[in-house]
This record gives sequence, structure tokens and C-alpha cells, in this order.
Amino acid sequence: MNRKTSNEDTGFPFLFSPLHVGGVEVRNRLVALPVHTGFAHPDGRASTWMVKFYGKLAGSGTGMVIVANAAVSGAGVVSRFNLRADSEQMLPGLSRLADEIKKEGSVACLQLNHAGRFARTRHPMLPSPLDSAHLAFNVESLKDFMHFFPFEKRFNLTRYCVDKFTSWRVAMTQQDRDRIVRQFAFAARLAYRAGFDMVELHGANGYLLCQYLSLFTNKLTSAYGPDFKGRIRFPLEVIRAVKQQLPPGFPIGFRLLLKEWVPGGIELPEAVAFARHLEKAGISYLSVSAGTYNSIFSPGVKQEMARPSYLEQDTVTLKKAVGIPVVAAGRITAPLQAERLIQSGSADLIGLGRPLRADPAWVAKARQGGQRIIGCRNCNWCLKRVILEQGFCCSRWPGIEQEHTGLAHELLTRNFKTLWVISHPRDMETFRSCWPLMGSSNALHRPSRIIFLEPPGRDAFKAYHAAKVDEDTRADFLQWVNSSTLIPGSDSRDITVHQQVAPPHHWEEILIEEIDKEDPGHVFFGSEPGKDWQERILYKQRKRVMASLSCNPDFRRVIVPVDFSFTTLLALKFLQRTLMENPWFQFEFIHVAPDKTSGSVNPAAYTRQWERLRRIARFDADIVFKIVPVKGDVVHTLVRIIKEESFGTVVMGKRGLAGIKRWLLGSVSSGVLRQLTRETFFLVD
Repeated sequence: MNRKTSNEDTGFPFLFSPLHVGGVEVRNRLVALPVHTGFAHPDGRASTWMVKFYGKLAGSGTGMVIVANAAVSGAGVVSRFNLRADSEQMLPGLSRLADEIKKEGSVACLQLNHAGRFARTRHPMLPSPLDSAHLAFNVESLKDFMHFFPFEKRFNLTRYCVDKFTSWRVAMTQQDRDRIVRQFAFAARLAYRAGFDMVELHGANGYLLCQYLSLFTNKLTSAYGPDFKGRIRFPLEVIRAVKQQLPPGFPIGFRLLLKEWVPGGIELPEAVAFARHLEKAGISYLSVSAGTYNSIFSPGVKQEMARPSYLEQDTVTLKKAVGIPVVAAGRITAPLQAERLIQSGSADLIGLGRPLRADPAWVAKARQGGQRIIGCRNCNWCLKRVILEQGFCCSRWPGIEQEHTGLAHELLTRNFKTLWVISHPRDMETFRSCWPLMGSSNALHRPSRIIFLEPPGRDAFKAYHAAKVDEDTRADFLQWVNSSTLIPGSDSRDITVHQQVAPPHHWEEILIEEIDKEDPGHVFFGSEPGKDWQERILYKQRKRVMASLSCNPDFRRVIVPVDFSFTTLLALKFLQRTLMENPWFQFEFIHVAPDKTSGSVNPAAYTRQWERLRRIARFDADIVFKIVPVKGDVVHTLVRIIKEESFGTVVMGKRGLAGIKRWLLGSVSSGVLRQLTRETFFLVD
């Protein structure tokens, strides 16, 4: 199987030779192994960032890219940012993933998983309840897990782990098993419809399929255990159901755990015996792995997993026992090492997990030769970040790339759902006038929800200096919304309208409840005098864009104060997605600095900071950046510039200072907002 060599002029002819896997040709023997990224949206959809990330892996020259850990159920995710393949809603994102990988010439494979007892849910699925048989081992493994993290992170993690252990009390029922079998089958069909060339079933790392095989987690005395035949029954049922939903011959891979390193856990002889059953069941390839969350943090196991090619001999044993391709893994970091494994017949394919992430040019450097590969340090920083829900990032990446990753991950929590708040008849005219400020071709242009806040009667209106929104005016406004903001492919029914009649002193409370329930990413108000509750809401909300709109004829002139904080990055990304798509707008980015004549300021230093922010945000727009000396204080300097230079729109990031710091230092954005009279104000947090 491994005698064929590459026609390329390369020092590693076996590594760059093609191979057929389940009838699909893989252009070389290098596989981008599935490494969980945490790059999906919280609802499980593939993000644009995730699509680009996997596209780069394919573009690096790998023969196959396996997209990691697509959950077959919302109850089977391991992370808040877990990719899912459990509904039609996921199909467009999965299709984009498959297309992006395939257009680069790689085979696209989707790994399907249910995390079982490690799932991020209060009621996890597990073969059998936790018992006292291995209590001492579980306590020790928890200690090892805690010591893996900085001290300040351990408190929340301890509570999480204790909650997790206490939730392992109820075994799956037959109805649970039948449902999950159907979920795997549905996910496989969805992957096929999305355009993936293969699917892989995740039977490693201590997740559900693996939990059934292991005596450490499967204590059933039924048709599903404890004997070997019973323990392999559930994974084989999943395979049969998956095959029924796929065209004949469609390749199905299996991630196989060779060693579990826990009491009574999976060992190599049993893994090899299981592999033979997998081959008979129609599995097209096996991808090896070792260890689970119960073992990989122990000092002895970490030392074992740090050895180069630590699974090589076990992989050779597996390879001799089956007749289907085997993907080698386990600290294969050098091309020479990988070439030797293929040439000797020890494996058919080479899995690159963290080494390929540490150096995305690994494949190109191997093909060309003579260049030093940036090696994975085995520092596990990437694993720590994923567990802490911060997204995959590598300590070997340049600082700019690391900061961009942090920014991109933060943006996953943001959405384009937009709430319009109408609390005065003039607000409707304000929204009409400010319509260009609410986006261009994107979803901001169109509200997801409109809420009308109204007092209970005419006398109350007079008392509160308000005015009645009559039905005809409201109907005319809603007709304008549906006609003027309709996006191709959308439906007027996409917008929900809510009318809330209550005394104005309750509006703040009502609106906070509305925001908490609907979770809009953007909230727009009409700016009218006497709405102090609006400012309070603006500063109570976190991780949203809040806007106070005003009918200003100079709304196209936009000023963006820059303080080089993280919220400045958020403001840049907001502008990229919205106002900067419209050529009408003119932008000036301004940093208010100490007086340059004092000699204490180096303008070049501020310019370097600005350029760094631009690189982190991938902000390429040709815009004006000014350094302005402070006169009085920062707030008065900014307000003077806004008024004197006729800026109609202000976009600011909220620094998010704690209460005591805000009291001592003051909030620049709050100070600016209080002195604005007819300017539109965007507050980005």
C-alpha cells in the first residue's frame, strides 16, 4: 500500500505520494488532525473565522483536513463555541467549510461527536453512573487537572468539575441510546449534503463512543456490557445507522483510542480487537489517539506523551491487524520522522495536530526542504485556552496573531440582532433620518425587533412631558420599515413588534428585561431631552453596541476617539462591518494626548500603537489618524473638536472600568455623551 512514491521533486517521496481512502484519492499522506478550536458561534454555526482557519489548513498543502468535533446534539457539546451538525440551520455553515477546504485541493472530512459525560450540560449522557470503585483515582486526576491551570483559574474550574462529577448519577436509557444513534445518522447525512468527502466518528478522548468501550466508564450488566461484545455494541449501532444515511461506499473513518491510562480502561489488545470489528462494519480508515481528560494531566502520562512518536509501536501493532488505512499520530513533528513511518509501512497517513498549528507552513517546508520548522513546544497553552473557552491559540504564533485571535473569539459572542426603541413620536422621524447610520448591506439595516414604550394615558403623557404615538403614525412607520429596510431574501415577518404601555419611570426596568430576554447585539434609541434612563441603560449593558440617534445634518462626518484599549479594537471591527461599507461617510480617528510641547509625548509612539491596532483588527482602510494635544481635560478637548469641526456622529469604545476606578478617573465616554446635544452617539463594548 505504501510502495508508491511521489512524482514531485521532493526529499520525501513517500510522504507526498497519493493514497486512496475509501475510494477517495488523497493527494498526499499528510492529514490535518481534528483539534478543537472553539471558533463556532454559540449557537453552533460555523463562523467566518472558522471557515478561514480550516481553509488555511487546506491551503497549507495537506492531503486531508478533518474538521474537529461537530456535535450531533446540543446536549453533546464540549464547549460553548462547539461546532454542531444537528439541524438544518447548520447546513449553510457546514457547506462553506467543506467548500473552503475542497477548493484548496484537500479532502474534506467532518468529525462527528457526542461528548457523553464530558458534555457541557446539566444532564449528561453516560453508559453507567459514577461509582466509588475508582474514587481515589478520580480525586487524584482532579488534582492533576487543577494544577494544570494558573492558581486564579482553579476556583471556578473546581466548582465546574465538582458539578460535573455530581451530574454523573444517571445512566442512559434505551430511549437515550436510540435517540443518539439517530442523531449521529442525521449529522452524517447533513455532512454529506454539505459537500464533505468523508465523515469521521469520534471514538477517542473519553467521549461517548469511547465511554461505552471502556470498563472504566461502562459498568453495565446488560446487552451493552460489561463483556467486550456488549461494550462494542453501541458504537457498532451508530456505524450501521450512519451507513444507512450515506450513499454506498461513502467513506467513514473512526478515531480510535489505543490507550486510556486509567484503571480498567482501554488497552492496546482490546483496541486492536475493536479495530477488527470496525473494519468488518465498513470503516474506511482508523485514526489513532491516546488518553482522556481523566489521564492526560497526570505527570506520568504527560511525560509519556511528550516523547516523539510515542504511539509508533502501538500503531505498528494496529496496522498489522487490519487491512484499512491507519493514520499515525502522537508527537510526529519532523518530516523525516513522518517519511520513515510511511516508508516502513508503520502507517499509511500522518496526522498533524498541534505541529501543523504551530507552523502552518509545515507542509510547504517539508516539500521544499532546507527551512527550519517552528516546532510545537508541547506547552499545552492551546489546550488551556480551549478549556477556558478562549479559543485555540498557539504560543508560537506572533503576538499580533495571538491578539487577533483573542479579538476574533470575543466577536463570536456578538450578534447582529438589532432592537429599535421608540419612546417618543419624534423617535420615528429620527430613525428615518438616521437610517444610513444603521448599516448598509448588512443586517443592521433591518431591525429584528421594535419596541414601543408608551405611558398609560394622555394625562400621564402630559405629566411626563411625552406625546402619544397614534396608531396611524405607528402603522406608517412600520410600513416604511418593511419597505425601506427589506434585505433580499428576508421576510417582513422577520421583524417582531412589541407595544409596552407603562409609566415612564418603569421603562428602564422594562427595557433591561427586554434586552436580557432577546439578547440583541445592537440597541438603537431616538435621542430626546429628558431621557436620563437611556444613559443609565447604555452603561449597564455589556458586550453590545448601544446607540443614541439624533437628526444631525452632519451625520456623515464621524469621529472615533482612540485610547488604544481593547474596546478600540471592538469599535474598529464594528465600523468595518457597518458604516465603513458606505462611501458617504468621512472618518477621523483621534487620540487625545498630553501637550506635545511639554516634551513628554512622542507622536511616533502613538502612531506605532495605532498601526499595531490596525494590524490586529485587519483594518486596511485609508483613514485619517490625528494626535491632538489635550486642552483642559480629555472630555472637554473631544467635545470642543466635535462641535468646532461639525462632527455629527461619535463612535467610542467603553473602557469598562470598575466602579471605583470610574469614580476616581471618570468615564470619558460618559462625559462626552452628557455634553452632546444633537450628535448621534455609538457606545461599543
